[in-house]
Amino acid sequence: MFKFIAKRVFEAIPTMLVLITLSFFLMRFAPGNPFSSERPLPPEVMANINAKYGLDKPVLEQYTTYLTNTLKGTLGLPLNTKIIR
Repeated sequence: MFKFIAKRVFEAIPTMLVLITLSFFLMRFAPGNPFSSERPLPPEVMANINAKYGLDKPVLEQYTTYLTNTLKGTLGLPLNTKIIR
C-alpha cells in the first residue's frame, strides 16, 4: 500500500510543476498587466507598482520567484491581515 501511495505522490509532482508553469506563463503573456484594466495611472505610479510586485524583472526571474513562493506557500497576504486605507 505504501508503494502505491508513494508512486502516486511522485507521479503528481511533475504534473503539479507543469500546471504551475502553465498557469504562470498563460497569465504572464496575456495582453496587458494586472493594473492596466483600471483607470490610467501616472507613469511614476505604474513604475512603483511594477517594482513592488516584481513586474519590472525578467520573465525567468519572475518565474523562479513565483515557483519559490508557491513551494513555500507564500502566495500573498494572509486573510487575517488588516489593510488600512
